[in-house]
Amino acid sequence: MPKEILMPALAAGMEEGHLVRWLKKEGERVKPGDLLAEIETDKAVMEMEADGEGRLGPILVGDGSRGVAVGTLIASILAEGEVAPEHPVVAQAPVAVAVAAPAPVAAPAAPLPAVPVAPTAAPTLAARAPSIAALVSARKVAASPLARRLADDYGVDLSGLAGSGPKGRIVRIDVERARPTVARPSPAPHRPAFSPAAQGLLNHAWLRQGEGRPLVLVHGFGSELNGWRPFLAGANLSRPVLGIDLPGHGGSAGHGAVTFEALVDAVGTTLEQLGVGGLDLVAHSLGAAVATALAAEGRLDVRSLFLLAPAGLGPDINGAFIAGFARARSAESLAPWMGELVADPAVLTPAFVKASAAARADDTLVAAQQRLAAGLFPDGTQAFSVRAALERLPVPVAVVFGGADRIIPPSHSRRLPGAVALHLFSGVGHMPQLEIRDAVWRLLERHLRAAG
Repeated sequence: MPKEILMPALAAGMEEGHLVRWLKKEGERVKPGDLLAEIETDKAVMEMEADGEGRLGPILVGDGSRGVAVGTLIASILAEGEVAPEHPVVAQAPVAVAVAAPAPVAAPAAPLPAVPVAPTAAPTLAARAPSIAALVSARKVAASPLARRLADDYGVDLSGLAGSGPKGRIVRIDVERARPTVARPSPAPHRPAFSPAAQGLLNHAWLRQGEGRPLVLVHGFGSELNGWRPFLAGANLSRPVLGIDLPGHGGSAGHGAVTFEALVDAVGTTLEQLGVGGLDLVAHSLGAAVATALAAEGRLDVRSLFLLAPAGLGPDINGAFIAGFARARSAESLAPWMGELVADPAVLTPAFVKASAAARADDTLVAAQQRLAAGLFPDGTQAFSVRAALERLPVPVAVVFGGADRIIPPSHSRRLPGAVALHLFSGVGHMPQLEIRDAVWRLLERHLRAAG
């Protein structure tokens, strides 16, 4: 099938970029490492490399397009004899990608800085998940993807705003001016420190809008909420999706939690203060253990658990990986450790690795993860267990494991409670949501249907 080329995240926290020009023409042969296009970020013009071989298919976003959201489909690489699917050509930046576009490629890149909002002022789920009619109406307004996301979060009606961007386009500052009670964060060279004003709220983002019971996504050690975006890319979702940064990760890098119990409490407190009611938890690795413990506490209305390569099922873990990843700061030192995450290192593109390294330029984040690693995985051992919690859960639980996982032994999937659905894939590593994305989506859809 065609290999999609998405607008990449070439810098930490990048939300949108400008496509300066294509360096290859439609139909031209490309191979891994070839320069495809020049992308302008807030800081520099960078070159985007091909990570597949074939010929360049139809170009969907042309030269000079500005404000193209990260994750937008801009072209594809076709194998011999392959025909590209029908897609509209975008001459200028799309105006509705915040609602319908695929999501970014660079999972571990720095999350979008969140404007701290006191819990009493947090928008309700209904406000964050607008009706289809409202979304259709909003599509008629020219606004950047970030402006649309902020408008959804703040409850601002875009149709009543005058845009200050190019050709009258509504941009972030226009939305922020329309909600003067929320102060904009000051620019900083690093991630903003965790704000006491948030009263315990972890950094979070609604990655998809929709109707119905939300999916809540919890990432693993060393990742962040943006790590879910490749998994969500192109997914046909009708329900809202909320991503949360664990303490010590992403926008929650400054949160001081260093114990497993503190991680669980921080996630639970955040969901309570956001007013999320019934929910389904989808979680990976360390996040899967946190989600399991949280569901067993009974403090939230958790309807189901979908766990990917879960931690907490046995004491063994790849201690060398944990230590090496936690101290890595450059793409050169990070790439070998990231290769341990997957059975086939080709799954991890150069842009993916570079974005991960860029996120780790933050001293606060690296120090926090080193403290977490020491507390959660002392001497290369998982110092927590959720097996007893799994036994107590009255809700549907599905577990997905890779038979070639080099981080957590697949043998940990043995002796699970009889009611837990286990899906073990041979030749798959620690990241099934990336390595076998389509298969995992089919399982998740079936799981959610069963959960009602």
